[in-house]
Amino acid sequence: MEGKFDIKGFTPEQLNAALACKTPEELIALAKENGIELSSEEANRYLAQMSEVDVTLSDAEMKSIAGGTCDGYCIYNKW
Repeated sequence: MEGKFDIKGFTPEQLNAALACKTPEELIALAKENGIELSSEEANRYLAQMSEVDVTLSDAEMKSIAGGTCDGYCIYNKW
């Protein structure tokens, strides 16, 4: 997270920490820990953007990840 505050460049751990922030002050403190200066206006904007991130998976996606289904493709193609 060093330098510019850019969610796209976060590691999974950094993203989880940022998503866990509930207030601008928490996000500012997290950014500061990682060498980033963040204004309260920027923190509010980033919190609003992060609140729009959809981290839920559909049932089909969950089954696929868990190995519950391959929709027949892997069976017929010897995956």
